[in-house]
Amino acid sequence: MIRLVLALLIAAQTLTDLQRRAESGDRDAQTALGTLYETGDGVPLDPARAMALYRDAAAAGHVGAQINLATMYLDGAGVPRDAAAAVEWLTRAADRGSALAQMNLGMIYESGDAPVKADPRQAARRYRAAATQGLMPAQYRLARLYEAGRGVPRDLDQAAMWYRKAADQTDPAAQLRLGILLSPGNGKRTDVVEAHMWLNLSASRWKSEALRVEAAARRDALEKRMTEAQISDAIRRSLRWQDTVGMQQK
Repeated sequence: MIRLVLALLIAAQTLTDLQRRAESGDRDAQTALGTLYETGDGVPLDPARAMALYRDAAAAGHVGAQINLATMYLDGAGVPRDAAAAVEWLTRAADRGSALAQMNLGMIYESGDAPVKADPRQAARRYRAAATQGLMPAQYRLARLYEAGRGVPRDLDQAAMWYRKAADQTDPAAQLRLGILLSPGNGKRTDVVEAHMWLNLSASRWKSEALRVEAAARRDALEKRMTEAQISDAIRRSLRWQDTVGMQQK
């Protein structure tokens, strides 16, 4: 799951001040202090203390605390592992409009994290709620469901649309999948120039060596089916994307 971390510790603020604010009922301070105790950042590692702080803030409706509390329940940190409780707190946060909570709920429903039963339709619904708010991992996961036809009718146009949204946020996994989808023989209208562009971008961004090699190998194989003019066009598009969209995401 993805955890929310609040950046409340500004230079002028001491740990003592943060503790004072938390004790006075400041929900942001409780959540920030809980994060410190959960990670052992500047304080002794104390998951139980983190859980207590998160629970106080979560019960008062603090979305960040609700998400972090759910994460601890799912990880079994500080309390017995309880996926049902995690879903309960994430649902509260999602009902307040949190894209991150929607995303995490989708992951639970997609995986079927016991005792929660796998529900691809519910996963797709939650991913879509987060994806429409621009959350990149949700866009990628929703695209995968559309590509596979899990929880939604198989729709390669929808898959390509959501992959493209995530790809434009510099997600190399989405760039790879979009490049594959646009390549010949993958069930969607072929566009070798755009496919090459995305594969080339993906190959230049992967931190995983194995996946970088896959993107580069697919790009190089695709070049054998392209003219010199098409390859040049694809490279120009890659450079243009890096100079415009790519730079905006840095």
